[in-house]
Amino acid sequence: MMNQGKIGAFISERRKAKGWTQSQLAEKLGITDKAVSKWETGRSMPDLSLFMPLCTLLEITLNELFAGECISEQNLKEKADEVLMSVIASWLGQEKQLSTAPSIVTKTVLDVQNVSKRYQTKSHAVLAVKDISFQIPHGSFVGIMGASGCGKTTLLNLIATIDKPTSGTIYIGGQNIVAIPENETADFRREHLGFVFQEYNLLEPLTLYENIALALTIKALPKEHIAQTIQEISKTLGITTVLHKFPHEVSGGQRQRCACARALAVNPDLILADEPTGALDSHTARQLLDTFSMLCRDYNATILMVTHDVMAASYCDKILFMNDGELKASLNQECQSKQAFFAQILKKLEWIEGENHDVLETVTP
Repeated sequence: MMNQGKIGAFISERRKAKGWTQSQLAEKLGITDKAVSKWETGRSMPDLSLFMPLCTLLEITLNELFAGECISEQNLKEKADEVLMSVIASWLGQEKQLSTAPSIVTKTVLDVQNVSKRYQTKSHAVLAVKDISFQIPHGSFVGIMGASGCGKTTLLNLIATIDKPTSGTIYIGGQNIVAIPENETADFRREHLGFVFQEYNLLEPLTLYENIALALTIKALPKEHIAQTIQEISKTLGITTVLHKFPHEVSGGQRQRCACARALAVNPDLILADEPTGALDSHTARQLLDTFSMLCRDYNATILMVTHDVMAASYCDKILFMNDGELKASLNQECQSKQAFFAQILKKLEWIEGENHDVLETVTP
Protein backbone atom coordinates (compact mmCIF):
# COMPACT_ATOMS: atom_id res chain seq x y z
CA MET A 1 0.00 0.00 0.00
CA MET A 2 1.06 3.60 -0.53
CA ASN A 3 3.20 4.82 2.40
CA GLN A 4 2.39 8.49 2.99
CA GLY A 5 5.13 8.85 5.62
CA LYS A 6 7.74 7.44 3.22
CA ILE A 7 6.59 9.80 0.47
CA GLY A 8 6.87 12.76 2.84
CA ALA A 9 10.38 11.75 3.89
CA PHE A 10 11.36 11.41 0.21
CA ILE A 11 10.05 14.89 -0.59
CA SER A 12 12.05 16.24 2.36
CA GLU A 13 15.18 14.41 1.20
CA ARG A 14 14.93 15.71 -2.36
CA ARG A 15 14.16 19.25 -1.18
CA LYS A 16 17.24 19.29 1.04
CA ALA A 17 19.35 17.89 -1.79
CA LYS A 18 18.36 20.99 -3.75
CA GLY A 19 19.42 23.19 -0.84
CA TRP A 20 15.92 24.61 -0.37
CA THR A 21 14.00 25.35 2.79
CA GLN A 22 10.35 24.39 3.11
CA SER A 23 9.45 28.03 2.54
CA GLN A 24 11.49 28.19 -0.67
CA LEU A 25 9.83 25.05 -2.08
CA ALA A 26 6.42 26.40 -1.07
CA GLU A 27 7.14 29.70 -2.81
CA LYS A 28 8.12 27.91 -6.04
CA LEU A 29 4.83 25.97 -5.95
CA GLY A 30 2.72 28.96 -4.96
CA ILE A 31 1.52 27.38 -1.69
CA THR A 32 2.12 27.85 2.05
CA ASP A 33 5.10 26.38 3.88
CA LYS A 34 2.59 24.71 6.25
CA ALA A 35 1.39 22.58 3.33
CA VAL A 36 4.96 21.43 2.63
CA SER A 37 5.44 20.68 6.33
CA LYS A 38 2.32 18.49 6.34
CA TRP A 39 3.59 16.54 3.32
CA GLU A 40 7.00 15.95 4.83
CA THR A 41 5.58 14.76 8.16
CA GLY A 42 3.20 12.38 6.40
CA ARG A 43 0.04 14.21 7.49
CA SER A 44 -1.21 14.90 3.96
CA MET A 45 -0.43 14.42 0.28
CA PRO A 46 0.11 17.09 -2.38
CA ASP A 47 -2.94 18.15 -4.35
CA LEU A 48 -3.28 16.49 -7.76
CA SER A 49 -2.52 19.75 -9.58
CA LEU A 50 0.85 19.94 -7.77
CA PHE A 51 2.11 16.42 -8.59
CA MET A 52 3.79 17.29 -11.88
CA PRO A 53 5.21 20.70 -10.84
CA LEU A 54 6.60 19.08 -7.68
CA CYS A 55 8.21 16.25 -9.66
CA THR A 56 9.74 18.75 -12.09
CA LEU A 57 11.21 20.87 -9.28
CA LEU A 58 12.61 17.86 -7.40
CA GLU A 59 13.75 16.18 -10.64
CA ILE A 60 11.91 12.93 -9.97
CA THR A 61 9.25 10.95 -11.85
CA LEU A 62 5.63 10.58 -10.76
CA ASN A 63 6.26 6.91 -9.99
CA GLU A 64 9.25 7.80 -7.82
CA LEU A 65 7.08 10.29 -5.91
CA PHE A 66 4.45 7.63 -5.21
CA ALA A 67 7.11 5.03 -4.34
CA GLY A 68 8.89 7.43 -2.01
CA GLU A 69 12.28 6.50 -3.46
CA CYS A 70 14.44 6.83 -6.56
CA ILE A 71 13.89 4.00 -9.07
CA SER A 72 16.82 2.61 -11.05
CA GLU A 73 16.56 2.37 -14.83
CA GLN A 74 16.59 -1.45 -14.87
CA ASN A 75 13.72 -1.68 -12.34
CA LEU A 76 11.67 1.16 -13.84
CA LYS A 77 8.92 -0.82 -15.63
CA GLU A 78 8.35 -3.40 -12.89
CA LYS A 79 8.48 -0.86 -10.08
CA ALA A 80 6.30 1.66 -11.94
CA ASP A 81 3.48 -0.86 -12.39
CA GLU A 82 3.76 -1.98 -8.76
CA VAL A 83 3.66 1.60 -7.47
CA LEU A 84 0.73 2.60 -9.66
CA MET A 85 -1.44 -0.31 -8.51
CA SER A 86 -0.49 0.35 -4.89
CA VAL A 87 -1.53 4.00 -5.21
CA ILE A 88 -4.79 3.04 -6.86
CA ALA A 89 -5.60 0.45 -4.20
CA SER A 90 -4.88 3.00 -1.45
CA TRP A 91 -7.05 5.71 -2.95
CA LEU A 92 -9.97 3.60 -4.21
CA GLY A 93 -10.18 0.91 -1.58
CA GLN A 94 -11.68 -2.49 -2.29
CA GLU A 95 -12.99 -2.83 -5.83
CA LYS A 96 -16.68 -3.60 -6.22
CA GLN A 97 -17.98 -5.83 -9.00
CA LEU A 98 -19.06 -3.75 -11.97
CA SER A 99 -22.04 -4.60 -14.08
CA THR A 100 -21.09 -5.58 -17.62
CA ALA A 101 -24.60 -5.19 -18.95
CA PRO A 102 -24.69 -2.61 -21.73
CA SER A 103 -26.55 0.56 -20.90
CA ILE A 104 -29.42 1.61 -23.13
CA VAL A 105 -29.22 5.29 -24.04
CA THR A 106 -32.62 6.73 -24.84
CA LYS A 107 -31.94 10.44 -25.22
CA THR A 108 -29.40 13.23 -24.88
CA VAL A 109 -29.92 15.33 -21.76
CA LEU A 110 -27.14 17.89 -22.31
CA ASP A 111 -25.91 19.03 -25.72
CA VAL A 112 -23.15 21.67 -25.73
CA GLN A 113 -22.42 23.01 -29.22
CA ASN A 114 -19.39 25.21 -30.07
CA VAL A 115 -19.61 27.15 -26.80
CA SER A 116 -17.16 29.97 -26.08
CA LYS A 117 -17.06 32.56 -23.29
CA ARG A 118 -15.07 35.77 -23.54
CA TYR A 119 -14.59 38.23 -20.68
CA GLN A 120 -13.49 41.78 -21.40
CA THR A 121 -11.21 43.48 -18.87
CA LYS A 122 -9.98 47.06 -19.02
CA SER A 123 -6.76 46.05 -20.74
CA HIS A 124 -7.58 42.91 -22.72
CA ALA A 125 -10.08 40.15 -23.51
CA VAL A 126 -9.90 36.73 -21.84
CA LEU A 127 -11.25 33.68 -23.64
CA ALA A 128 -12.19 31.46 -20.67
CA VAL A 129 -13.99 28.76 -22.70
CA LYS A 130 -12.96 28.05 -26.31
CA ASP A 131 -15.33 26.38 -28.79
CA ILE A 132 -16.34 23.41 -26.63
CA SER A 133 -18.77 20.72 -27.84
CA PHE A 134 -19.95 17.52 -26.14
CA GLN A 135 -23.10 15.56 -25.30
CA ILE A 136 -24.27 13.73 -22.17
CA PRO A 137 -26.83 10.93 -22.53
CA HIS A 138 -29.63 10.24 -20.05
CA GLY A 139 -28.53 8.29 -16.96
CA SER A 140 -24.81 9.10 -17.34
CA PHE A 141 -22.27 10.14 -14.72
CA VAL A 142 -19.77 12.45 -16.49
CA GLY A 143 -16.81 14.27 -14.97
CA ILE A 144 -14.92 17.37 -16.07
CA MET A 145 -11.29 17.53 -14.95
CA GLY A 146 -8.64 20.20 -15.16
CA ALA A 147 -6.32 22.36 -13.08
CA SER A 148 -7.53 25.53 -11.38
CA GLY A 149 -8.16 28.26 -13.95
CA CYS A 150 -8.70 25.87 -16.86
CA GLY A 151 -12.29 27.06 -17.42
CA LYS A 152 -14.24 24.14 -15.95
CA THR A 153 -16.11 26.27 -13.39
CA THR A 154 -16.93 28.85 -16.08
CA LEU A 155 -18.31 26.05 -18.25
CA LEU A 156 -20.38 24.74 -15.34
CA ASN A 157 -21.81 28.22 -14.75
CA LEU A 158 -22.81 28.44 -18.41
CA ILE A 159 -24.61 25.10 -18.21
CA ALA A 160 -26.25 26.16 -14.92
CA THR A 161 -27.67 29.33 -16.63
CA ILE A 162 -25.75 31.45 -14.11
CA ASP A 163 -23.86 32.98 -17.04
CA LYS A 164 -24.41 33.07 -20.81
CA PRO A 165 -21.89 32.06 -23.48
CA THR A 166 -20.47 34.61 -25.90
CA SER A 167 -21.22 32.16 -28.72
CA GLY A 168 -22.61 28.68 -29.19
CA THR A 169 -25.70 26.89 -27.90
CA ILE A 170 -26.50 24.69 -24.89
CA TYR A 171 -29.51 22.37 -24.91
CA ILE A 172 -30.83 20.79 -21.71
CA GLY A 173 -33.70 18.39 -22.18
CA GLY A 174 -34.07 19.66 -25.73
CA GLN A 175 -34.43 23.32 -24.67
CA ASN A 176 -31.92 25.95 -25.80
CA ILE A 177 -31.05 27.57 -22.47
CA VAL A 178 -29.04 30.34 -24.15
CA ALA A 179 -32.30 31.69 -25.56
CA ILE A 180 -34.06 31.79 -22.17
CA PRO A 181 -34.73 35.41 -21.07
CA GLU A 182 -32.75 36.55 -18.03
CA ASN A 183 -35.87 36.90 -15.89
CA GLU A 184 -36.84 33.26 -16.55
CA THR A 185 -33.52 31.54 -15.78
CA ALA A 186 -34.28 31.10 -12.06
CA ASP A 187 -37.51 29.29 -12.96
CA PHE A 188 -35.61 27.03 -15.37
CA ARG A 189 -33.00 26.15 -12.72
CA ARG A 190 -35.73 25.33 -10.20
CA GLU A 191 -37.64 23.10 -12.66
CA HIS A 192 -34.84 21.36 -14.55
CA LEU A 193 -31.56 21.43 -12.57
CA GLY A 194 -30.28 20.00 -9.30
CA PHE A 195 -27.11 21.18 -7.55
CA VAL A 196 -24.59 19.56 -5.19
CA PHE A 197 -21.82 21.89 -3.98
CA GLN A 198 -18.57 21.38 -2.08
CA GLU A 199 -19.87 23.37 0.89
CA TYR A 200 -23.31 21.70 0.88
CA ASN A 201 -25.23 25.04 0.70
CA LEU A 202 -27.82 23.86 3.22
CA LEU A 203 -29.82 26.44 5.17
CA GLU A 204 -28.62 26.25 8.78
CA PRO A 205 -31.91 27.39 10.42
CA LEU A 206 -33.77 24.49 8.73
CA THR A 207 -33.67 20.78 9.56
CA LEU A 208 -32.50 18.33 6.91
CA TYR A 209 -36.15 17.47 6.20
CA GLU A 210 -37.00 21.15 5.75
CA ASN A 211 -33.98 21.71 3.50
CA ILE A 212 -35.18 18.95 1.16
CA ALA A 213 -38.83 20.02 1.43
CA LEU A 214 -38.06 23.63 0.53
CA ALA A 215 -37.25 22.78 -3.10
CA LEU A 216 -40.52 20.84 -3.41
CA THR A 217 -42.58 23.48 -1.61
CA ILE A 218 -41.44 26.14 -4.07
CA LYS A 219 -42.88 23.95 -6.83
CA ALA A 220 -46.23 24.08 -4.97
CA LEU A 221 -46.49 20.30 -4.65
CA PRO A 222 -49.07 18.76 -2.25
CA LYS A 223 -47.82 18.27 1.32
CA GLU A 224 -48.52 14.51 1.16
CA HIS A 225 -46.48 14.16 -2.02
CA ILE A 226 -43.59 16.10 -0.44
CA ALA A 227 -43.55 13.88 2.65
CA GLN A 228 -43.64 10.67 0.59
CA THR A 229 -40.88 11.85 -1.75
CA ILE A 230 -38.59 12.85 1.11
CA GLN A 231 -39.11 9.56 2.96
CA GLU A 232 -38.37 7.47 -0.14
CA ILE A 233 -35.22 9.37 -1.12
CA SER A 234 -33.95 9.66 2.46
CA LYS A 235 -34.30 5.91 2.95
CA THR A 236 -32.30 5.29 -0.21
CA LEU A 237 -29.57 7.71 0.89
CA GLY A 238 -29.48 6.49 4.50
CA ILE A 239 -30.43 9.73 6.25
CA THR A 240 -33.97 8.90 7.49
CA THR A 241 -32.88 8.85 11.14
CA VAL A 242 -31.33 12.35 11.00
CA LEU A 243 -34.00 14.22 9.05
CA HIS A 244 -35.11 16.03 12.22
CA LYS A 245 -31.62 17.35 12.90
CA PHE A 246 -30.05 20.63 11.78
CA PRO A 247 -27.03 20.67 9.42
CA HIS A 248 -24.55 21.51 12.19
CA GLU A 249 -25.71 18.46 14.17
CA VAL A 250 -24.79 15.86 11.55
CA SER A 251 -21.60 14.74 9.80
CA GLY A 252 -20.23 16.16 6.57
CA GLY A 253 -21.22 12.99 4.73
CA GLN A 254 -24.80 13.24 6.01
CA ARG A 255 -24.97 16.90 5.00
CA GLN A 256 -23.74 16.01 1.52
CA ARG A 257 -26.27 13.18 1.21
CA CYS A 258 -28.97 15.65 2.24
CA ALA A 259 -27.77 17.92 -0.59
CA CYS A 260 -28.08 14.92 -2.96
CA ALA A 261 -31.60 14.24 -1.72
CA ARG A 262 -32.53 17.89 -2.24
CA ALA A 263 -31.13 17.81 -5.79
CA LEU A 264 -32.86 14.54 -6.67
CA ALA A 265 -36.22 15.37 -5.06
CA VAL A 266 -37.27 17.77 -7.82
CA ASN A 267 -36.61 15.11 -10.49
CA PRO A 268 -34.26 17.36 -12.51
CA ASP A 269 -33.08 16.75 -16.05
CA LEU A 270 -29.50 17.25 -14.90
CA ILE A 271 -27.64 17.31 -11.55
CA LEU A 272 -24.58 19.58 -11.48
CA ALA A 273 -21.94 18.73 -8.85
CA ASP A 274 -19.12 21.23 -8.22
CA GLU A 275 -16.16 19.59 -6.40
CA PRO A 276 -18.63 17.66 -4.18
CA THR A 277 -15.92 15.64 -2.40
CA GLY A 278 -13.65 18.61 -1.70
CA ALA A 279 -14.68 19.00 1.96
CA LEU A 280 -14.94 15.26 2.71
CA ASP A 281 -12.43 12.71 4.01
CA SER A 282 -11.58 9.82 1.67
CA HIS A 283 -14.00 7.33 3.27
CA THR A 284 -16.96 9.72 3.20
CA ALA A 285 -16.03 10.81 -0.33
CA ARG A 286 -16.20 7.20 -1.54
CA GLN A 287 -19.64 6.84 0.09
CA LEU A 288 -20.86 9.94 -1.74
CA LEU A 289 -19.48 8.73 -5.06
CA ASP A 290 -21.12 5.35 -4.54
CA THR A 291 -24.34 7.31 -3.96
CA PHE A 292 -23.89 9.19 -7.25
CA SER A 293 -23.33 5.90 -9.09
CA MET A 294 -26.45 4.44 -7.47
CA LEU A 295 -28.54 7.49 -8.43
CA CYS A 296 -27.54 7.07 -12.08
CA ARG A 297 -28.03 3.30 -12.03
CA ASP A 298 -31.28 3.04 -10.04
CA TYR A 299 -32.92 6.44 -10.57
CA ASN A 300 -31.64 7.20 -14.10
CA ALA A 301 -30.24 10.47 -12.79
CA THR A 302 -27.84 12.33 -15.08
CA ILE A 303 -24.87 13.90 -13.27
CA LEU A 304 -22.17 16.28 -14.50
CA MET A 305 -19.40 16.64 -11.92
CA VAL A 306 -16.49 19.10 -11.91
CA THR A 307 -13.52 17.68 -10.01
CA HIS A 308 -9.72 17.75 -9.83
CA ASP A 309 -9.67 14.47 -7.83
CA VAL A 310 -8.62 11.35 -9.75
CA MET A 311 -10.31 9.09 -7.21
CA ALA A 312 -13.64 10.90 -7.71
CA ALA A 313 -13.21 10.88 -11.49
CA SER A 314 -12.69 7.10 -11.55
CA TYR A 315 -16.35 6.62 -10.52
CA CYS A 316 -17.60 8.36 -13.68
CA ASP A 317 -18.77 6.78 -16.93
CA LYS A 318 -16.78 9.35 -18.90
CA ILE A 319 -14.20 12.07 -18.22
CA LEU A 320 -13.74 15.29 -20.18
CA PHE A 321 -10.33 16.93 -19.77
CA MET A 322 -10.06 20.72 -19.97
CA ASN A 323 -6.96 22.87 -20.24
CA ASP A 324 -6.64 26.58 -21.04
CA GLY A 325 -10.36 26.80 -21.78
CA GLU A 326 -10.32 23.97 -24.32
CA LEU A 327 -11.60 20.41 -24.28
CA LYS A 328 -8.35 18.52 -24.77
CA ALA A 329 -9.38 14.86 -24.48
CA SER A 330 -11.97 12.43 -23.15
CA LEU A 331 -11.96 8.93 -21.66
CA ASN A 332 -14.78 6.37 -21.44
CA GLN A 333 -15.02 3.91 -18.57
CA GLU A 334 -16.38 1.15 -20.86
CA CYS A 335 -17.07 -1.46 -18.13
CA GLN A 336 -13.44 -1.67 -17.01
CA SER A 337 -12.61 -1.69 -13.30
CA LYS A 338 -12.24 1.57 -11.40
CA GLN A 339 -8.56 0.72 -10.84
CA ALA A 340 -7.91 0.42 -14.57
CA PHE A 341 -9.89 3.58 -15.30
CA PHE A 342 -8.00 5.40 -12.53
CA ALA A 343 -4.71 4.44 -14.16
CA GLN A 344 -5.90 5.67 -17.55
CA ILE A 345 -6.95 9.00 -16.04
CA LEU A 346 -3.54 9.47 -14.43
CA LYS A 347 -1.79 8.74 -17.73
CA LYS A 348 -4.05 11.16 -19.60
CA LEU A 349 -3.37 13.91 -17.07
CA GLU A 350 0.36 13.27 -17.36
CA TRP A 351 0.08 13.50 -21.16
CA ILE A 352 -1.80 16.82 -20.93
CA GLU A 353 0.78 18.13 -18.48
CA GLY A 354 3.52 17.07 -20.90
CA GLU A 355 1.79 18.94 -23.72
CA ASN A 356 1.73 22.07 -21.57
CA HIS A 357 5.45 21.70 -20.87
CA ASP A 358 6.20 21.35 -24.59
CA VAL A 359 4.16 24.47 -25.36
CA LEU A 360 5.99 26.46 -22.67
CA GLU A 361 9.35 25.35 -24.06
CA THR A 362 8.25 26.40 -27.55
CA VAL A 363 7.14 29.90 -26.60
CA THR A 364 9.89 30.66 -24.06
CA PRO A 365 12.73 32.58 -25.73
